Formats: sequence, C-alpha cells, structure tokens
Amino acid sequence: MAEYATSRPRVLGWLRSAAILDGDWGTSVAYVLGLGFALAGYSSFWHLLAMMALTSLVAVNYITICRIYPNGGGVYSSVYHRSKLLAVIGALLLSADYVVTMALSILDSCHYFGLPDPVLFAIIFIIGVAVINWFGPKNSGGLALLISAATVVTVLIIIIVSAPTAFRSVSVVPPKGGFFTNWGIFIGFILSLSGIEAISNLTGLMKDPSSDPKKAISTVLAKVIIVNIFLGLAMLAISGMIPGDHREDMIRFLGEHYVGQWFGWVVAFSIGTLLISAGNTALNDLISIQFLMSVDQELPTPLRKLNRHGVPILPLVLTALAPILVLLVVRDFETLSHLYAIGLVGAMVINLGSTSTDKSVSLRPWVRGFMMVSATILFFIELSIAVKKTEATIFALIVLTIGLAARYIAQKRAAVVPRAVPITAAPAVTRKRRRPLMPSAKYLLALKDMNERLLKFAIEEARQRKALLFILRVREISVGVLPERLSMTTNGVEERVEQMCSDGGIDYQIISIPSNEVGYTIAEQAATFGVDRVILGATKRSVLENMLRGSVMRSLSSYLPEDVQLIIFGG
Repeated sequence: MAEYATSRPRVLGWLRSAAILDGDWGTSVAYVLGLGFALAGYSSFWHLLAMMALTSLVAVNYITICRIYPNGGGVYSSVYHRSKLLAVIGALLLSADYVVTMALSILDSCHYFGLPDPVLFAIIFIIGVAVINWFGPKNSGGLALLISAATVVTVLIIIIVSAPTAFRSVSVVPPKGGFFTNWGIFIGFILSLSGIEAISNLTGLMKDPSSDPKKAISTVLAKVIIVNIFLGLAMLAISGMIPGDHREDMIRFLGEHYVGQWFGWVVAFSIGTLLISAGNTALNDLISIQFLMSVDQELPTPLRKLNRHGVPILPLVLTALAPILVLLVVRDFETLSHLYAIGLVGAMVINLGSTSTDKSVSLRPWVRGFMMVSATILFFIELSIAVKKTEATIFALIVLTIGLAARYIAQKRAAVVPRAVPITAAPAVTRKRRRPLMPSAKYLLALKDMNERLLKFAIEEARQRKALLFILRVREISVGVLPERLSMTTNGVEERVEQMCSDGGIDYQIISIPSNEVGYTIAEQAATFGVDRVILGATKRSVLENMLRGSVMRSLSSYLPEDVQLIIFGG
C-alpha cells in the first residue's frame, strides 16, 4: 500500500451547483402539490405555506454550514471530528434517503411519462442509470443545467397562463381538525426539503465556497417557493377535484388543464427527465458516501475496488439494487414518501444539532441559536414520523442495522489484520553522468496505465532537448470530493517507469495523484511545475463512452495555460 495526496479540483461554479441542486431539491414540486392535495384537499395551501417557511429556515442554516465547511459540509464530514459513530449514523440515515429518492423520483417520472406499469419501468430506468454510471459520467453539471432550464421554462408557461384564473377563482378553505391533525398532514408531505443536504457535499468542488453555496441555495429556494405557491393556487382554482386525483402527476395535469392537452407531453418530458436526474444525483451521492466511509474504515474495504473508469464497483451494484428492492416491496407512492422523510430529517437533525453545539466552530450567538431552534423543530418532526409512520421506522432501523453491522465487521478486520506499512519507492538509480543544475526545459507526461511506446517517446524527447521529465500518473476515481489523502495498492508501474527513465539517462520525477477530474489535475500540475510541454497519449474509446464521460482532452485544453504546448502521441 502507498498513501497519496489527492487532487481536489474546484471546477464547479455557482450556476452549475444550483442546477445540480435543482435536480434534487427542485424536483420536490413534482410531487409535493399532489401529495398535499391528497392529504388536505382545498385546505392544503396553508400546509404548503408552512412547508415553505420550514424550507426557508433549513436553507438559511445550510448556507451557514456550507460557509463553515468549505471542503464538504455533509452530515458525515461535518460531524466526524466530533463523534465517528454519530457521523456514521447520520450518513446511514442520509443513505436511506438517497435510496428512497432514487425509487421515488424515478417512479414518479414513470407516472409523468404515463407508462403502463410504472414500477416495472422504474426498475428498468434504475438499471439503465446504473449502467450509464459504470463509465463515471463527467457531464452531469452541464446536463443538469440544461434540464433545469427546460423545467423552469415549462413551469413558467403554466404559471403565466394560469395566473388570471388562479387569482380570480382560487378556493382556499380553512384547515379542518385540531393542531395534531394538521401536524400529521404537515409531516405527511415534507418532501419539499428534498436534496438540501446534498448541496453541502458540493462545497469541496465549488470555485468559491465562500459565496457560491449562498447563490446556489438562494436561487433554488426562490424557484421552489415561487413555483409551489403559484402552482398551488392554480391547482386550488380547479373546482371539482377529489383528494387523491393526480397525486403522482399534478403538474402534468395543470399543464393539460391550463395550456392544452398537447402541453402535457412537454411537461412529462421536462419534469420526467428532471426526476430521473434527481435519481442519478442520489445514486452518485450514495456511491460517494460508501467509498468515503470505506476509506475511513467505517465500512469494509472491498467497497473501494474500482473499475477501469475509476467507479467503485460494489457501491454501484449495491446502490442500484437497494431502490429496486424497495420498489419490489413498497409500490405505493405515498408510503415511499414516508420512507423518504425519516432518513433526510434524521440526517439534518444530526448535522444542525452537532454544528450548533460545536464550540470549536465560530458562530455568532444569534446564528447558533437560530440553528439550535431549527434542529429542535426538525427533531420533533423526526419523532412524529417515527411514531406515526411505522413502515418508515422499520425501514430506517433496517438500514441502520445493516450499516452498523458492516461497520463492526470492517473495524474488527482492521483490528485483527495489521495495517500495511506504506511502501516507499526506491530512489532512482544513480547515473554516471553529472545531473545538470538547471534543465533546459521541463516536460510533463500524463500516464494513466503503463504504455511503453508513449513512455519511450517522452523519454526520447526529453533526452534530445535535455529536459526534466515529470511523469504524472493520475489515478482516476469517479466519486464526489475525495479525502485529502488516500491509501491505494501499488501495481508496480512506478518501478517499471523508473527503470525505463533511468536506462534512458534522463532527469525525471514520478508523481502519482488520485483525482476525480483528470484534465484539471494535469493542467494543475503543469502550471505548478511550470512545464513547457504536456505529452498525452491518444486513447481509443467508443462514441458512447466519449458521450457519457466527456473528453479529458477538452477539459485539459480549457484549463491548460496558453504558453504550454500540448503534444498528442497517437502511436
């Protein structure tokens, strides 16, 4: 084993961050209105307003959390330094949320598409998303931005067309029953909080973590509030509806009612793809959590094994199987919403509660108090869900039991098996010729796998021009933010590279870096060492693979300094 410092590129701007967040949090509008009307009928608007108030409260707190933890403020990362066990419990609850998010979002997309057997098609879509993620998609930010923009245009059209009728004919009746009855309705469709925890995990990728999270959260919050309120009024302006009608596809119904039957297909496509995007985001987040916990020895080490695209194999398989199993057991949309809420709210309680009571974190007294109040409100919501929704409690206990049992096995094996001593690469063979004090040039060779023809070409170029050759081995890991340091097995490539460079009689330096953004890392190292030329081998990939993963060449070209030559070796 050898320990490497990882590359942690900041390539995510606030607009792309907002699009990714909207692909998770923003999807709540697809089912909140229908569920709310099913539970409260024409009095659901008051519960919707209360939900928007809670959503705003939580959003303000997560802006603070993102500012405090610029390298990742998710529940696992932010709580781990205080209590490893509590952090693991929070991560497992969040994992339960991600599993149900995949099942719920993709199932609802099938309802919007009007497919004959939504559960069957949802399972097929989940398998398809998992297959696509085998390649480790690299274009998720740009694709999420496109889908989000299409959805905004779609709902904006419905709002504009329905506004005259909504304000003139809206029917909002007072809530029926007492406090506890309406409290039960309120927690029954708490889905508007969907995805807010995910934004804190993105801070480690943002270009400016001090301001980007605030812009992203504020933008999506404004969209969620405006869309829910205006479409909520449009929904309540339609007379004669029975609670339960269009519970799974309310926005499509509103589009057909106000714009035209043909517009239903436009809504189906935009909202349906946004819901699938939410499932894809949840899948990637769940894979990242499993990988990170495995690195910290909180889960078994086999979860760290990667395929040739840098995707953790076992986490991908488990992440695809879990929502399929949920859909095979729970086929009811409303029951799925209950399973969803208990995991998300539990994770947020732990995150906000731990941060607000952490004296090592610098917070203004009113900010700390505000966060404590938020954590308390969420705690009572979590308690209510656990008491009233038995199936949700059972689901959360199953996830916690499996996760904590896996943690026990991982720690037991770590205690029995001595940790391998890191292998230090042997020093380069001393050459007979005198090493020049200053090289005439500096080249950087980006090498993924052992390619002797490419290496010989780079060695020959360096020898002819008396250049110092940096051999950069980027070990691609297609997960979210990587830890600062990562232990990985060595495969003998460094030793072979060192032997060929020594035999070639050149000055060289081998650098190995795990990274989730290969093009950025190559450009970063080229700028760090001030090289004159970057040498890259041409890779043979299918059209499908290029489309799903993007091109390292394009990414490298966009980040590489203009005065650095880029040489592509196609031999």
